[in-house]
Amino acid sequence: MINWDYMITYGGPELFVGFVLFVITPIIYWLILKNFKWFIKITSITLLWITTILISYWDVYQISIESERLCKEEAGLHVYETVEVEGFLGPINIEYWTEYGFKYVEGAYKGNKTRSTFREGEVVREIIQEYTSRYQVKTKTDTLKSHFVKRKKMIVDRQTNEILGDLVSFAVYPGWLDSRLLGLIGFTWSPARCDGDYPPESQKITIYPRELIKAVFETKDLNKGVK
Repeated sequence: MINWDYMITYGGPELFVGFVLFVITPIIYWLILKNFKWFIKITSITLLWITTILISYWDVYQISIESERLCKEEAGLHVYETVEVEGFLGPINIEYWTEYGFKYVEGAYKGNKTRSTFREGEVVREIIQEYTSRYQVKTKTDTLKSHFVKRKKMIVDRQTNEILGDLVSFAVYPGWLDSRLLGLIGFTWSPARCDGDYPPESQKITIYPRELIKAVFETKDLNKGVK
């Protein structure tokens, strides 16, 4: 059964079907079918229309089936293990993270490996030779087939490479007719995406990476902040 909420189209198939119905069909009728019997005329035009619809919407249908499966079964926030930490390697907004009990954050700042702390109301950034945090926030992007890009934000144990939790989202790219239409128009657009159990929408975000960090990491002062 077709779930129409997952059928993503930008008008390409509709324009192609309209072109065949209102331009190609009359041409074929007057040039080829005009002198044939009505049965042949009706059968030929019906086959033309069915073929046109299948060509136009088949990949849209296939994309909808797979996007529904990915969004429902794989997308979302997953926590496999929680750990207590003082800091981590990742987003370096220490002013934000100190409100949740983190004492430091390590990360790249102006091309240098840096450890950031928050002391007496000020951000202190110390250049370091090597990162010492055991846990790191990483991003991995994979292209699945031709219409899907999987983006995984994950927290990794740098000693064991174990994944403690991840936030999975999918970008869904259009079928061949929509791709050509968008290419011809030249408009800036963003692919539909999902990070949970809902039909993909352009630029929609329901779970942010900070929620993954809060879900996996525990600190002694975790209740200090307000989510």
